[in-house]
Amino acid sequence: MLCKMIFWSIFFSFFVFKTHGEQIADISIQSIINPDIEIKNCTFGEVCSGGINSNSIHFYSVEYSFDPSMAVRVITNMTYKAEQESPLLIVVRQIRGVISWTLPYTFTNGMIYSSSSRILCLQNEINRTQAHTSRIFIEISTSNNALIDYSLQLENITEFLLQTGVSRQFFVSPAMPIYYKFTFPPDIANVFIDVRSNDQLCTVVSVQSFDCPVYDVSEIGTRQGHYQTMASIASFNVYASEFPKRNTFLLVFLVKPTDADCLNDQEQTNIRPSGVVDVQRRKNATVTIQPPTNYNFLYIAIFTTIGLFLLIYFFAFTIMCKHPDIYDHLAPEHLPLLEERTEREITERKNNEQRYQTFQGEENVESTSSNECEHSGGPIEVIETSNVGYVTVSDLCVKDYDYLKQQFRIFPQTMLTVAIFYSLPVIQLVLQYQLNIDASGNEDICYFNFLCTRQFAMLTAFNNVFSNIGYCALGVLFLIIVYRRDMAYARFLTRYPAIGKEYGIPQHFGLFYAMGIGLFMEGLMSGCYHICPSKQNFQFDTSFMFIIAVLNIIKIYQTRHPDINPRSSGSFSFLAVIILVTVIGVYYDEQWFWITYACIHILSCLAFTGKIYYMGRLKVTFRVHIHLYRLVRENGFFSRPRYLNRMMILIPANCINIAFALYGAIVQPESFPNHLLFVFLGNLAIYLIYYILMKLIHREHFTRFSILFLLLAIFFWSTSLYFFYQEVKSYEVQPAISRMRNRACILLNTYDVHDIWHILSSFSLFFSFLTLLTLDDGIRKTRRKELAAF
Repeated sequence: MLCKMIFWSIFFSFFVFKTHGEQIADISIQSIINPDIEIKNCTFGEVCSGGINSNSIHFYSVEYSFDPSMAVRVITNMTYKAEQESPLLIVVRQIRGVISWTLPYTFTNGMIYSSSSRILCLQNEINRTQAHTSRIFIEISTSNNALIDYSLQLENITEFLLQTGVSRQFFVSPAMPIYYKFTFPPDIANVFIDVRSNDQLCTVVSVQSFDCPVYDVSEIGTRQGHYQTMASIASFNVYASEFPKRNTFLLVFLVKPTDADCLNDQEQTNIRPSGVVDVQRRKNATVTIQPPTNYNFLYIAIFTTIGLFLLIYFFAFTIMCKHPDIYDHLAPEHLPLLEERTEREITERKNNEQRYQTFQGEENVESTSSNECEHSGGPIEVIETSNVGYVTVSDLCVKDYDYLKQQFRIFPQTMLTVAIFYSLPVIQLVLQYQLNIDASGNEDICYFNFLCTRQFAMLTAFNNVFSNIGYCALGVLFLIIVYRRDMAYARFLTRYPAIGKEYGIPQHFGLFYAMGIGLFMEGLMSGCYHICPSKQNFQFDTSFMFIIAVLNIIKIYQTRHPDINPRSSGSFSFLAVIILVTVIGVYYDEQWFWITYACIHILSCLAFTGKIYYMGRLKVTFRVHIHLYRLVRENGFFSRPRYLNRMMILIPANCINIAFALYGAIVQPESFPNHLLFVFLGNLAIYLIYYILMKLIHREHFTRFSILFLLLAIFFWSTSLYFFYQEVKSYEVQPAISRMRNRACILLNTYDVHDIWHILSSFSLFFSFLTLLTLDDGIRKTRRKELAAF
């Protein structure tokens, strides 16, 4: 009996609970589906508050006086509770548009703001040009069952219009974006926008057309206009032609919820944990719209630069006409009487032709015997010093001149082929970059110096591109000078073949032609890079600098070692590997890469040291360590160095290169391509200094022109490097951080410090090339048996 009573009690309780719960659920659903609409009163400028849940919708109709010079901001607040299930939905209706948002205002990283504000779009008004009375309708609703307290307020933004030359200070936060309006005066075609802030909170700055809706939330700038991320500096050049309909644009500011898009990848970004409410991220900034840049300065800079190089051409041609080439006025009476006769010359030529019928390589004076020795395991023949105590140029100049001339002619042919096939896709790519900037509006793609960009035609930074004209102009002029010398030397050999065989350095101009083409291509490729400077295309700016550095080193070495030189194919294959390593270093700039690079650098230096020391007798193959061991063993491990003058340069050069490698592995510089380029240029400088010192030690004569060109090269290198290290941007950091390094123009209101580097460094390379071309002009009357090979 007792069990039956308990059973029926439980059954009755369950039935009552089920019935009552269904009624409650039905009431709740009905309240959501069909809530009560409450009309609320609120006046403009008044703080209107209330409480709301799912049972009702609050409806406000606010009248206000519209003024075209002002904007209306709607400010909303709520009392946030963690147990809240649903947010508030705020819908603001204007005559021609609707805008909505939720409270709390939530971001993808979990940050929550209980307050939010939006500026209403003026284009949604019926009459946008005259003052009138208008009305705004605001609807507030929620699906939350519990009561939520809120408040709202409408206010005027009196300083909504921007003017040229007038700074405007403002505050902006993630949940409270802000924007301003600017209309171009009739006499102004472009303006420069400069935004500065003392803090580095990550902000997006966007220039948009005066249309609705205004993209002042997460999709800012991705649909129209152009935009930048900003830490403390942002700047734009804006043209009236971009907004043909109304000649007006909006300048929109929005603080990002985190700093991840602005800080370096290596730095700790300010990412807050999920659920943090009302994080204080309030940015204080100042915006100034400056009057248009006087574009007459751009045209003045263009014509001044062109005039400068035309003047250089005029002086160069004047000097060439007034002073014939040294080989055009060199006659037999200027030299001692020759001991050798024509019969000996003919016999020697025949012997050379017979010797080189079986010639298999470029690098050894007697390649057949050398190869046989290497494969047989016998002693490797080395070049002995002459009776003067050192190896002479005559010892390394036994190959046929015409044969070597043809071999060196391959260098400019290969260079021209590489230049054509390298440059065509590069030009297409960078022009597409420029089109992408114009189409997407994303100005973070390219790392410009935005404080000194001068747009011309379709190029955003025409000044950075045009300043490379010096490389091209001086490259062509150097080719003309080399051709003049080449023709003069050919005429000299035709008149006095015996003198050409016994006196002075044998002249080969193939490498000089390749250097001239390289100088021209450096200007072209640097110009392509500066169309859109970025991490992805930085190799365009440095590839031909690597080529120029290597060709200069080869040329200096070839001067005293005419018979010992790498093939053109081998040289450019080596350069291809260097450029590949550079690209890898750009994308994998990590510790393992730097350590691997340091090891390869040191081992390569040791291998090339053996090859240079033994003057080509050591072949750089996978068995190089075996060949090097045999050479050292045959000479004696502790014997006196066979070539003391070579040892003098190779030991400090290896120490410096090991220091370069260890510095890279330990410090890991910001830019691997710059570090590697510095290594090549450093080795070139070391070798050139050594070459000049050895000429002084051997008391060789310098001509006036060679001294002049050397001094000019030193002057321009010292001044240009000063401007090179005045950094105005860096692709190694985020775009917002790079813009913090931007600097204003310093010359003709067009060129920045990097443009000055372009112009000065073109002169540096030009005079360096002329130095190499004329460095040995003073020994043209000296017998080759008396010229040391160093």
